[in-house]
Formats: sequence, structure tokens, C-alpha cells
Amino acid sequence: MSDAQLIKNIQSTFSMYGFIITRDVSTYVARQLKSIDANEREEWLIKITDQLSNLNLETPHITLNHVKEAIKECLRPEDSLQESETILNVINATDIPKVVYDIEKKKFVIEKVTSELFADALHKSSIFRDRLELLRQVTLKQEPFAPRKLGEVNVEKYELVPIEFLLSNCSKPGEVYVMGILSQLTEGQYYLEDSDGSVKLDLKKTIFAPGLIAEGCVVIARGIYEDGFLHVREMGLPPAESSAESRVSFGAENTFGGGHKTLLKLSEKLKIYEQSHSMNMIVFLSDVWLDNSDVLDKLRVIMDGYSEDPPVAFVFCGHFLSSPPSYSSSQKLKEGFRNLSVMIKEYPDIHRFSKFVLVPGPLDLGAPKILPRGPLPKTLLADFIKAVPNTILASNPCRIQYCTKEIVVLREDILTKFCRHTFRYPENGYIWDHYARSIICQSHLAPMSLPVVPVYWKYDHALQLYPSPDLIVAADQFQAYSTSYTDCKVINPGTFLRNNFSFKVYKPGTDEIEECEVPPDDDV
Repeated sequence: MSDAQLIKNIQSTFSMYGFIITRDVSTYVARQLKSIDANEREEWLIKITDQLSNLNLETPHITLNHVKEAIKECLRPEDSLQESETILNVINATDIPKVVYDIEKKKFVIEKVTSELFADALHKSSIFRDRLELLRQVTLKQEPFAPRKLGEVNVEKYELVPIEFLLSNCSKPGEVYVMGILSQLTEGQYYLEDSDGSVKLDLKKTIFAPGLIAEGCVVIARGIYEDGFLHVREMGLPPAESSAESRVSFGAENTFGGGHKTLLKLSEKLKIYEQSHSMNMIVFLSDVWLDNSDVLDKLRVIMDGYSEDPPVAFVFCGHFLSSPPSYSSSQKLKEGFRNLSVMIKEYPDIHRFSKFVLVPGPLDLGAPKILPRGPLPKTLLADFIKAVPNTILASNPCRIQYCTKEIVVLREDILTKFCRHTFRYPENGYIWDHYARSIICQSHLAPMSLPVVPVYWKYDHALQLYPSPDLIVAADQFQAYSTSYTDCKVINPGTFLRNNFSFKVYKPGTDEIEECEVPPDDDV
């Protein structure tokens, strides 16, 4: 291949990837490729363009420095990681992408969200509309609600009927399936709402499917519409979708968040690193009361136990004080973290290698009880951060990416609120199994009405669970538990002091959860 043909091939390949390259830059690339066997040039050219796609460029114009950086990454050893392929990354609420269904494009897309804490009322109305539309499209991909395929005749299918159809004169009698949001528009009367209207519900003879269903949830109701009421015979949650199925709509696009343009879950290098470090672990504790001497004593036991094999990270969830906020809370918090920093520095390997991720609770200082809430105030923890540089102040909720594993952490008493507001308390099974089913089927951490779980209107997507992660840490004052639904694990470390000083350990390399507990003083 002549130089002119090679340069032309380079320019067409870059153009195919959406890049704009000058003659000088393409000539430089051609010179680099000339030193490679002609049969391998095409493969190396694709490698270079792939690396450029990972650089998160603001414009499609490729400079010489961009090309040099991409070539440098291509020449690195196979087991080495790119600079943006982070082993551990904590993603705060403001950096979480929003997944929506674009009706015009007829596909799921990632929508950019501008930073604005107090948004106008338009965003309030979009909260439930976006939740409903996302789950509707997920449901329409699942059997038996998916459209008939070519040649399918004897396969039973169900059609989701819009509420507008029920209210029209052309609605046919008989059993229907309706999808909508449960709401109480008038005192004591429940309705099912969608974007086109609302219908009154008769729930006297309703059979509720497994899971927890509360006001604000998206449900599928099977019943008969008569006399202005939908007489519901059965009500259940939308079908869950596995994360692998969900990601088909996005390809390699990053739906989880973080600085990398493509989804790190698909990184082969990170997967190799994860498997070769299969003993690495992340420790989760909740309600770490730093003003309680018993808690500090047991934390020392934990630190001592991990002193020779430090975890990748300790994730401490609030509340960090045992009593509600008062005039002395800031001083107690400073003193508690000062004691913790002194303890951590007594274990050099933990101090050097372990990250400390601090997730605030609802009553911790710094922000109102509205989700998502910001991190703990830096001013109060300045001394702790200085003493323990590996500290990460996380929002609530936050996301943690370790190699190819995706983790969502929430500190809120959601299960307790769900039990208080559910339509029908399940008679069989563990309550946390029903809870796990509910949040994964709803693709949302807190699928309830805004008075029950206040949410910043523009950041409701920070509580989104689509595609579902590998692990959800739902830190709650409820008893500790571990469960799973579809391909997602759900755990609650429980209140550290009240659950016999128990905590959870996650091993990403083997995708295992360990139930741990600090032994009584007599056994230490």
C-alpha cells in the first residue's frame, strides 16, 4: 500500500468513528503504521481509534497529542490498566447519568442533567412520568407482554391497555391489563394513573402478587372496568429485567457513571485484575456511632483483624452519632472522627492501602432529609481527611465501581417505610426478599410517593437502578440480612451496635457476601 493510500485509509477509518483528523496528524499515524507488518496495520488502526474513543474528548477534532496518547495506551502491556480504568471509583449523586426512554427515537438513551438543586415545577411532574415510561418499555420487552413475533399464533399474549382507552366509549368489556402509578388523588380513594389519565380502583377483592406495593409504585393491574371503577382482581409489579438484557440497548456506553466514556464493566483488563486479586474485599458497616465507646472498641477489633490483609475499602454509613442533632453535635462529630483517625493510624497497612468511604445518614449534619443528600461537610472533617488522606466523602446514595463490579449504596430506612405504607403485608417469606424484589422490579431505590420519601425533583435519577447493579447496599435500621433477586444481590449491614456488632464483607472477585460479627469481649 502506498503512502497516499495508507493516509486515505486512515482518514476514512477516523471518519467512520466520528473523528476529524488533519493531514499532518494522519501523516504521523501513517509513519507509525509503516513500521508494522502490512497485515496488522488495519488491526492497529482500529486499536488506536478505540483508544481515542476512551479519552472522553470534548470535540471530534483529533490533535497530535491525542494520537500519541492513544498509541502509548496501545503499546502498554496487556495486563496494565489505562489511566481512566480505575480499580475503585466512588460516584456521587450529581455524577450519575440519567437513563430515559426517548419516545421519538424509540430507544433508551442517556440524558445529560445540568446541576440545579432547586429546579422548577416541570421537573416534579416528570419524576413519575419518567419512572412509568421506563418500566413500560422494559415490560414490553418481556413475555407475555412483548408483541407477537412473526409466525407466533398459539402463544398467549397480554396487551397493556392505556387508561385513556378505558375511559373512552369504545372500550370493550372484559378483563384488561393496565399499567400505571398508584396514587391517592382524594382521601381514602386510590387511583391508577398514567400520562393520559386516571381511573378509580376497587381493591376489595384484589390479590397482591409477591413484593411490597405502596403508593407511588408502578404496578400492573388485572381487572374489569365497570361503573367508572377498575375492579382489580390481581395487582403485581412489572417484570424484572436482568442487567445483561438491559445493557443490550446501550452497547458499551457508560450507564453507571464515572469518568470513563465506556462501561468499565466490559473492560477485559479490569476483569483480569479482578480475578487475579480475588481475595480483595470491601467492608460495609452501618450506623457507625463514633460517640459510643463500645462502637470504637469493636472497630479496633475489626482493624486489628484486617491489619495484615487490608480491605480495598471500608464503607462507613451514618448515622455517625447515636443521638439526634443538637447544638453539641458538631463538636461530638469532630471528636469522634479524631478518635477514629488515631485508631486508623495505628495500623500502617490499613492507613496506607484502604479507602474510607463515608456515606451520611438521614440525621447526620450537613443537609436536609431529602434524597439524594450531599456528603458530610468538609469543614467538620478537615482534620480527619488530613490524617487519613484516603478518605472519600460520598453522597447518599452513591455508587461504587470496583473493577467490573457495580455497587449502589443507600443509607435510609426505606424498608421500614415500605412496611408502613404497603397495601398488603406479605404472609409468606422473609420481608427483605419482598423488598429486594420490589426495588429491582421498580428499577428504583425508593419507589414511593414524595411525602413519604422526599426527593430533589431534578435528581430522582440518582436513585435509579437501571440497568441493575451487581450489589445494592440498603443500609437500614432493620435487622441485618442478605438476599438476591434476578442477578442482583441486596444486603443490609444493620445497625452496628444493635445487631451484635455485625457487618458485611463483599468479595468482588468471587461475587460473594460474607456475614461477619465481632465476637463478645470474652472471646476476643
